Amino acid sequence: MHVQKDGADRVVGRRRFLVGGLIGGGVAVAAGVGLLGLGSNAQALALEEFDEVYQGRRIQGWAVQNGDDPRSEASVDGAPLHVMRNGDHTYTTSVNHYESFDSLRNAARRAVDTLGDLRPESQSAHHGR
Repeated sequence: MHVQKDGADRVVGRRRFLVGGLIGGGVAVAAGVGLLGLGSNAQALALEEFDEVYQGRRIQGWAVQNGDDPRSEASVDGAPLHVMRNGDHTYTTSVNHYESFDSLRNAARRAVDTLGDLRPESQSAHHGR
């Protein structure tokens, strides 16, 4: 068994040591995402963050709530996926514009299902620019 002494000179087992590190790392990542792009206001609440391979495609995303200002981003294989947060706290994408999803992750997964081998269309192309 791997042991590590903590600050109070207690012996901490490997599992407890690793779990503590994972939880601490997760809090640090969530705090970083919560502060990303929000200026000096550090009152943001991290709602969701993911980075996974789904149906052979890498989907990434994050969502934060800063008072009345929700922010979110998602991508499929590095290409931005235009996402919108609805008034009822669900999400929709430019790919599945008339469907609502309970999480940003589910919206990104459904976009992958709909896109197949295609890449998301850029927002400027979507609006005719």
